Amino acid sequence: MKRTLAVALASLLGAAPLSSAAGAPAVAVAPAGLAGLQAALNQRVAAQPGTGIVVGVIDGGATHVYIAGSAGNGRPLDAHTLFEIGSVTKTFTATILASMVRSGAVKLNAPISAYVPPGIHTPSKAGRAITLLDLAEQRSGLPRLPDNMGNADINDPYAGYGNAEMFAFLNGYRLTRAPGAKFVYSNYGLGLLGQLLARAAKTSYAALLQTRVLDPLGMHATVLETPGLKEGPRFAIGHDLSGRPVAPWHFEAIAPAGALRSDLDDMLKYLRCNMGVGPLAATCRFAQRPRANGAPGHRIGLVWWINKRTGNVWHGGDTAGFHAAVAIAANRRLGVVALSNGPLIEDVVTHVLEPKYPIALCPTAPLAPAQSDPQRYGGLYCNAASGMLFRVAPGPRKGTLTIALAPQPAFTYAQVAPDRFYEKTYRALIVFARQGANVVGLRLEQNGQEVPCLRIGANGTPMVAQLPSALPTAVVLAPALLAQYVGTYVFAPGVRFHVTLEGSQLAARLTGQPSAPIYASAKDRFFYKVVDAQLTFERNAAGSVDAVVLHQDGRTLLGKRSTASP
Repeated sequence: MKRTLAVALASLLGAAPLSSAAGAPAVAVAPAGLAGLQAALNQRVAAQPGTGIVVGVIDGGATHVYIAGSAGNGRPLDAHTLFEIGSVTKTFTATILASMVRSGAVKLNAPISAYVPPGIHTPSKAGRAITLLDLAEQRSGLPRLPDNMGNADINDPYAGYGNAEMFAFLNGYRLTRAPGAKFVYSNYGLGLLGQLLARAAKTSYAALLQTRVLDPLGMHATVLETPGLKEGPRFAIGHDLSGRPVAPWHFEAIAPAGALRSDLDDMLKYLRCNMGVGPLAATCRFAQRPRANGAPGHRIGLVWWINKRTGNVWHGGDTAGFHAAVAIAANRRLGVVALSNGPLIEDVVTHVLEPKYPIALCPTAPLAPAQSDPQRYGGLYCNAASGMLFRVAPGPRKGTLTIALAPQPAFTYAQVAPDRFYEKTYRALIVFARQGANVVGLRLEQNGQEVPCLRIGANGTPMVAQLPSALPTAVVLAPALLAQYVGTYVFAPGVRFHVTLEGSQLAARLTGQPSAPIYASAKDRFFYKVVDAQLTFERNAAGSVDAVVLHQDGRTLLGKRSTASP
């Protein structure tokens, strides 16, 4: 639900406004303020048929609605189209907590041991027990995800993980740091918080959410995504950043961290509450009160993030095919909610609160000659649907490139194979695509996402309409080198990747799937022929293979080598 996308992008919300360097091709942006917002949204969704964005802005007493694109389901996109809102769900769990604290039902500093089932041990460290506040501030010491998710489906990762598994993990977990010591984003921790609050209220999380938040705010369209939920006609079709439709996610125990579906009409009601208007206004504001240090540049309240520079309050959410964000200006007079079934919306939300911050659109101006050599990598690459614009230039050393996701700084990528460059710190792979001898685009593969970007030609337009696809050229590696890759790699709890060697042929098998041969394109680089998938093996400082990265179907998965036999 929380993702790091692109080079080092945690979130653009509240970031300092940046502009293009002098002499560099300008990024096309919407006019400052709301004047160009509709046109910018139209341009973003035009690149991916079937996708859309809805935005609601409350400015003083006025409400403005912007709708662009398609729901992808054959029905018109409107304020009643349902979207997955991912981790924005966490703020609803925070609102429940705030409501229960203000009513005296629970206390923020109550240890979670007061609410767990009988016989469940709750971990502690250095004499410090985990409290409800620790879970809400994501400073509990619990990990991002539990390690007992079983045979998790990477296409629906939270389905089938129930309360029994949740409390079994808690019962056996040993903290590596004291509660309250450090902020670590935790889907497990927020899921646990919601289930503990339900136990304190002697009801289900769904019922508690309904009575404490949804009913008081009149949010009658908002529902929890669970395995038995049927997709209604108003539910949008999600898309990944390559524009491919993806299946929805479903939840059980982790539902309080990311399972809500909502529409713009309901989310505007929620936005008003968080701007200090309506029956739960004091409760919503209570949840936003800054309490501790959170992610870099932010304080954290009860789940909500507060930007240290601007005072803006916000939270985003992402699933496989949807993006959502809610943000409120420090003065509480301006607020925005944006929902998408494919295109990214972080810069859109930031632009509403900080008009100098650009909504990135693909450039249309002619490029400088130095950036238009079609057989070299240097130049601009853009994905219109995500608003991602990459600037590529020669690196500081032979075999390197500097690649910047505007407006972020550049990072150095090392060449790992022909037309392939890798940045190890953020595990980002850039694969350049050629048509003949000319470089016509790139694909960013990182953290479960693939972003295809078309290269902007000398005339300011994309060089091709879509990226070509081709298998790499196979090379022969020595048997001793092939043997170094043999082993078991763990992608996720219950998801293992077994690499074996028979004669001179490597093969790989993912949990629950048959084995298939893999072929080398270079040292540490392999590909499949039976499916469109590639592997990058990583080495530690001693030169030993200690991890593998699988790139497939728009997903990038990291597997750490284990001691288990294949």
